Amino acid sequence: MLPLALTLLGTAVALALLCPHLLTKGRWQLFHPRAALTIWFGSFGLGATAALFGFALGVVAIESVRHANPHTPGVAVTEAIWVAAGISGLAAAFVFLCAGSLQSLHPDLHSQAIAYARDEHIGFTLVRFHSDMPEAYAVPGRRPEIFVSSAMGQLLTAPQLQAVLAHEFAHLRHRHGLAMRIAQLNALFLPGTRIGRALERATRLQIELAADDAAARQVGAVHLANALTVLATATQDVGMTLRAQRLTQKRWPAAQRRRLPQGLRAAPQLR
Repeated sequence: MLPLALTLLGTAVALALLCPHLLTKGRWQLFHPRAALTIWFGSFGLGATAALFGFALGVVAIESVRHANPHTPGVAVTEAIWVAAGISGLAAAFVFLCAGSLQSLHPDLHSQAIAYARDEHIGFTLVRFHSDMPEAYAVPGRRPEIFVSSAMGQLLTAPQLQAVLAHEFAHLRHRHGLAMRIAQLNALFLPGTRIGRALERATRLQIELAADDAAARQVGAVHLANALTVLATATQDVGMTLRAQRLTQKRWPAAQRRRLPQGLRAAPQLR
């Protein structure tokens, strides 16, 4: 039983160390961000499960040996396993209790926003606020919110605004806040290493690209690409230009096959 426990724990460590390389190496993730995130989520879940069972089997194996031979000095080992299990439990609690926050993507913006309108939609609340900067961001929680600035409403056309809303709604619908939390947790297990920081940057990019893809399928890649191009010009953000160019290099469903989420169908004109 102990060899099996060690094998499971070794598998968990290997997944924690090797999976970040999968997400940060090469260019395939740029055109398949959803697949990359799915693989990583699956690997993280598999590693967490392996670690849990490994800890449990380790405790059972050592306790069995101690009961069979009371003079076996296994107390320190057992305590070490319990401490490791406790740390893993706290880490898991950190991920799932804090998964509702996207503050790492949009730090403290929503705390500074002064709303002038709030519209309830299926799945989220649309919050419109005054700002000279064209901004839009999602804030998950028990009642998710999408914030859109007045400058954004004045800068973009109605179809472009709808594409931006679809992008932000994708962040909420696909729980991208959880992806960022897991990336941050994974980086904690790799302190001071380049791969930990690279994983967090790669995750941030992948969730943006995945949200772009979701919005392009629902609203149309042309509208989102045009919105990104306009915003790139207004904010001097080269990254948005590259994202717009990426959208033109992929094939998308025909207009008749697009399915806009119900919560976005009644989105008002933001003007």
